[in-house]
Amino acid sequence: MTRRRDKTEQRWQGIAVSDGAASGRVLRIHSGGRHSTFRSAVEPGELEREVRRYRAAVRLARRQLLALKKRAAHTLGEEHAYIFDAHLLMLEDRKLNEDVEAVILAESVNSEWAVKVVTDRLLAVYDEIKDDYLRERSSDIEDVTRRLIVALSGESMGGRRLTEDAVVVAEELLPSTLAELDFTHVKAVATDVGGWTSHTAIIARGLGIPAVVGLRDFYRTARTGDTALIDAGRGEVVLHPGADSLERFGDERRAASASAARAAPSEDLRAPLRTRDGVGVTLRANVELPVEYEWVNRYGARGIGLFRSEFLLSHRGSMPDEDEQRAAYEELARVAGDEGVTVRLFDLGGDKLPGSRLDPAEERNPALGLRAIRFCLQHPEILRTQARAVLRAAARGRIDLVLPMVSDVTDVRRAREVIEEERDRLEAEGKEAGPLRVGAMIEVPSAVLVADSLAREVDFFSLGTNDLVQYTLAVDRGNDEVAGWFRSLHPAVLLSVRRALDAALAAGIPSVVCGEMAGSPAYAAVLVGLGARELSMAPGSIPRVRRSIQGIEEGAAAEIAAACLECADADAVEEIVREGLGGRWPNLFPPEILPPRKSRG
Repeated sequence: MTRRRDKTEQRWQGIAVSDGAASGRVLRIHSGGRHSTFRSAVEPGELEREVRRYRAAVRLARRQLLALKKRAAHTLGEEHAYIFDAHLLMLEDRKLNEDVEAVILAESVNSEWAVKVVTDRLLAVYDEIKDDYLRERSSDIEDVTRRLIVALSGESMGGRRLTEDAVVVAEELLPSTLAELDFTHVKAVATDVGGWTSHTAIIARGLGIPAVVGLRDFYRTARTGDTALIDAGRGEVVLHPGADSLERFGDERRAASASAARAAPSEDLRAPLRTRDGVGVTLRANVELPVEYEWVNRYGARGIGLFRSEFLLSHRGSMPDEDEQRAAYEELARVAGDEGVTVRLFDLGGDKLPGSRLDPAEERNPALGLRAIRFCLQHPEILRTQARAVLRAAARGRIDLVLPMVSDVTDVRRAREVIEEERDRLEAEGKEAGPLRVGAMIEVPSAVLVADSLAREVDFFSLGTNDLVQYTLAVDRGNDEVAGWFRSLHPAVLLSVRRALDAALAAGIPSVVCGEMAGSPAYAAVLVGLGARELSMAPGSIPRVRRSIQGIEEGAAAEIAAACLECADADAVEEIVREGLGGRWPNLFPPEILPPRKSRG
């Protein structure tokens, strides 16, 4: 007798990496290899033939990738095709191929096993990397491994054509698998693992497909054909939605469509933004990936408030030289125009850098170890190269440099000394160096406590609320076991934000809030109430934050913020925000975008 599966409504919470909402039928996709990797002995007389078989598989995989890159450029746009350049470079990597052939010859084994041995070694290195941007590049290795093993079988990895609207569900969706899908019918993506900087997330955002990752075991529970709702705004997936959920989802989608229809055209997004009582607020864009550059002007950002320069490492897999960095910064300055771009100094941890000669000892607690400004000061050649590249690019456009994880004025003074030394060297070499403002990231408690002193040493503040929450509350936001303690509206966090903003105001320097809080309409309203006048966020968040800010009164938001600062815990703050924003402006702050009631159970 077959047991009937439980089809009662189930809700799953994950991480939204591409905004939007959709409903459809689940299509489960297994991104792993379709063939088991086995080990078999190869006779000495057959070893050269086995090596030739491996080389033929590399050529076949390369042809497949070139065809896939062409299809990706046509289907996804040229800005996404670069993803497959990394795969092609890996296939053409002499060291990788020599290592595989060496295993074949030394261990007298088949090519499939040799590929697995060599790529497992690479994956082991990437698993040790603490930096999200670099660690998530391990999916490229897995993707190429899968393609090679399939190519060794002589088969192709053809795409899937879908016959109905599909919610693609996978444990981990490798980029080539996603690119091979028929996007006419893909309505959303939901995966057990993944992050904001994964290639799957990049492609989904570029196509405007709602995507939620980090769902844990959702793939094992869902079955092809099941009904699912994806609400990336909440980071929520509903499996087997009931009638009430379907009705509410339909109402929300209709309301969202009506709101979008009423939204101002894109050219109006560049108009000055003011609250209803006349207080000006500037919205900037956070970017890190080339695909996001075009969104800066599309969504009306006033320049780039934060460029996470680590992308330059994760894209190449090694440390870019001065000219490569300069070219990247000049392109950013071109995109940002007169409003300018703020480049964050490499926010690297004490990890092994692929392609680098740096190999520091394993750190027990890298979040509190050699990272960001500390790492760059400890390895001045990295700081000097980046400083030279930024200075040269600043001669072609408006560029600022912000120092991450500053803890006191000594960090700033040491960094500025290096920057000025490199300016002098450039001038001695006859190379043009442009004007450069230097700012400090306020993201650790010590920087908050000495904010008055820091404000006299720098040209501007950037408040990184993601790390500020983490360090202030001593909570790892990536650890599910303590997720209930990560509260962006904790009064200690709000007091820290207020203190930093006041210090910048007193010193007469600008300050911009550039963490995830800035991209939430409700949190943005609280930040404006605390005194923030510049916010920087993912480009796609700008229109909805803009609509909320232009619909509120700064004076009323300040009253709400002042009440929050008097609270003793995050629960009380969130209740004030729910009642204050939702009560005064229910059309701008419906319940679904206000802080939910949380428990730590």
